[in-house]
Amino acid sequence: MIDSGFQDVLGQATKMLHDSPFAALRDLRVEQEGELVLLRGRVDSFFLKQLAQETIRSATRGIEMINQVHVDDSNIHSSQ
Repeated sequence: MIDSGFQDVLGQATKMLHDSPFAALRDLRVEQEGELVLLRGRVDSFFLKQLAQETIRSATRGIEMINQVHVDDSNIHSSQ
């Protein structure tokens, strides 16, 4: 069960990603697992993965966050 404090954090972090000028961040998910906040989804670069983490950092302050975003760089390699 998600307590109201976590629900507020998850909602705020999700809104921050949704409001991002970077479209790739809008489809990422913020979830709770026990006392952790998990950042999940796929992006095309390590830059976007790090940007997503930094985007929600202020919302998750004081709560351990794990960035489980997968970088799918297959498009980059196939064009070389």
